[in-house]
Amino acid sequence: MNSTPEQQPIIDYEGNHLVVKAYAGCGKTTTLVAYAHAHPKLRILYLAYNRAIRDEGASKFPSNVVCKTSHQLAWGTFGRHYQHKLGNARLTDIGNLLGTRDWGLIKDAQATLAAYMSSAQAEIGLAHIFSSGQEELQTAGDAYIDKVIHSAQRIWEAMCDTKHKFPCEHDAYLKLYQLSRPQLPFDVVLFDEAQDSNPVTAAIVAEQRARKIFVGDKWQQIYRWRGAENALDEQIELGADAMFLTNSFRFGPMIAGVANAILAMQGETRPLVGYGAKDRVTTSLPFGTEHHAVLNRTVAGVIMTAIDAVTGGQTVYWNGGIEAYQISDLEDLYYLKQGRRDEIRNKRMYGPFNCFENFSEAAEETKDPEMNRLLRIIKDHPDIPKLLAALRRNSTDDQSKADVTVSTVHRSKGLEWDVVMLEEDFPDIFDTEKINGEKLVDELNLLYVGATRAKKVLVINMIVEVIIRKAVTAMKKMQASKGATA
Repeated sequence: MNSTPEQQPIIDYEGNHLVVKAYAGCGKTTTLVAYAHAHPKLRILYLAYNRAIRDEGASKFPSNVVCKTSHQLAWGTFGRHYQHKLGNARLTDIGNLLGTRDWGLIKDAQATLAAYMSSAQAEIGLAHIFSSGQEELQTAGDAYIDKVIHSAQRIWEAMCDTKHKFPCEHDAYLKLYQLSRPQLPFDVVLFDEAQDSNPVTAAIVAEQRARKIFVGDKWQQIYRWRGAENALDEQIELGADAMFLTNSFRFGPMIAGVANAILAMQGETRPLVGYGAKDRVTTSLPFGTEHHAVLNRTVAGVIMTAIDAVTGGQTVYWNGGIEAYQISDLEDLYYLKQGRRDEIRNKRMYGPFNCFENFSEAAEETKDPEMNRLLRIIKDHPDIPKLLAALRRNSTDDQSKADVTVSTVHRSKGLEWDVVMLEEDFPDIFDTEKINGEKLVDELNLLYVGATRAKKVLVINMIVEVIIRKAVTAMKKMQASKGATA
């Protein structure tokens, strides 16, 4: 490979602590592969964010590199002992364990435990209550808070008990692995997607005596809601060296311009430069487009996009598989509404609800997003079996045979398509009463990730169109100001 002036210092790095800030499409994987080739005698661990990225890495890195996810690291020591009971704990599972139908308590305990399993702390405590996204708990009485902590501890103990039937989540055995403070047999740890690092994984890496290279893009941090933290800036604060990859070869100057307009709203001043092929930004899908990807903000939006495509006679590829978008749950909820309980397949999820009204009440009380999305679709489409049959009949597992690829922005991360359309189900980021502070940062990050999946054509939505107009206006004002002072 012919390395760029940005890449070569990273490839030659021989220090102990490095942060590589790489914008979308700027060849970070190519750079890391070149680094591994340049240091063939070093034992290197490439720590990937998910299995798909791990598999991609395994196909590209040389033999001195071991590619694993953090959960794969933990599997041999802890995870394999729980393979007979692995699964997600539903609200109903927790209710049965605690012997209650107090959905508020159940949700609070679940959120507290999730915050603990995503943290570096050894014990469940107040910090996990107040970082769980349950803001109202900050004003709750001491007695209730103690009850939540005690309930979270009971769930944790049941998860960790190999003989207890309560399901063990994957994050549980990863947490157990982190608490064991393992030392890994590697000279270098390449920590990819470090802007969305799980504090548990970051703690494992921090414990290592190896050379550590953290790689990522802070503006692609889209999992803060799941407890992810930006390890890039944290490592720089701790004294790490910093290098940058700003030249994107995925797209050209037009899509880069959209990305820069979004980044400007974040206060970013270092520009992303598009060195890819000639590209185009438009507000409507070009006539004659054979295949395109549609990126939605929500799962419900993905389903609606797929419905529209199928209604129009198109074949759909679901990024991550159709079942990843709650299709089966939608069918079971329909049976619950019809009183056809014997036809429900997911008994664990829906069995504890006596009727559809009980489910609706639990959804409203807990504000569970998955439950409420299902309710909205049920309301809009009364004949669910007919609808789902049509969706399945007109779906394909081969993306090359599809007219349309549908995906959430979250699932699109790390992927790219020639033509990408951003749908209109993104929130209004200019509504400062609802979108502000960290919420604004998160939504802008999602728009940036979505926009930078495109290689040749980007079809923008109304929100991005407004962002571009504001960026142009700001640029004209700056130019006018410079002209006045010249």
